[in-house]
Amino acid sequence: MLCSKQLLRIYMLPSFVILPNISRYTATFAIRQISNNNIMSYQHNQHNVFKNKKILFLRHGQAAHNPRAEEAKDNGCSHDTFLNLMKEDDKFDAELTELGEKQAMDGRIMHQNRLTDVDLVVSSPLSRAMKTADLTLCPERGVQSSFPLNATKHPKRICLEELREINGWLLNAKRRSRTDLKKIFHDRWDFDVLSEEDETWTEEMESYADCGERGYQAFLWLLRRNEKQILVVSHGGILRFTMVDHPLVKLIDGRSEDAKRFNNCELRGYEISYDTNAGSPERPIVILTEIKH
Repeated sequence: MLCSKQLLRIYMLPSFVILPNISRYTATFAIRQISNNNIMSYQHNQHNVFKNKKILFLRHGQAAHNPRAEEAKDNGCSHDTFLNLMKEDDKFDAELTELGEKQAMDGRIMHQNRLTDVDLVVSSPLSRAMKTADLTLCPERGVQSSFPLNATKHPKRICLEELREINGWLLNAKRRSRTDLKKIFHDRWDFDVLSEEDETWTEEMESYADCGERGYQAFLWLLRRNEKQILVVSHGGILRFTMVDHPLVKLIDGRSEDAKRFNNCELRGYEISYDTNAGSPERPIVILTEIKH
């Protein structure tokens, strides 16, 4: 039997999502339990819900486990060396370095015009992503401060478990309890869809395919939202495993293979759409077309 929090999360997902580890029958039954009248029909609302939706993807600023590993990666080290360096510098829910905070604050100025129309901020529940979101957009408790009075909205902020970095093995991938996050971050953040404790972290690293599937599910969730422009703050690994490697995600950006990975605090904008003809009604192809600015 699904708990109320699981039912809520299913309610918030698009009607065509198949959740990992939950059968299609169970998910359908749970949705009907919540409301048979309030779930919008995908067939009747596809032109209203998904039209002209823009997603801004932002990778977090430099965090405590990043400096040596990222430098080695830039110099062409092997992936094993990259992981080992992160393991050596590992830290529970690694926070932003001083440079990482500066990157986010610089981004607030650099991307001010692109952030003006953001309707919703969605972040990984790891501290480095949330802190980056707060420093980048409306830094004073999520309320407009340094921008011109009419320049920026006060967008709602939601933590989404599916957007966290590849999970397991590294402590920097383990999140804090919901109670601790509420103590650390301001009350404009919505933690309601998080469990109290981190129930997914294990001693073994999640597979790249499973990480990409989580990201794919997050993309379907984004498609289902009514907001037209959403800022997503996440991590380099999951963004690559989802946007580049997932078989049901089509990325149109013209970037070379080496340029597809996000740098710290790099912001990219995409129009997001879907194609059920190439995929299926349950698992459509998600199409991301980069918007040049």
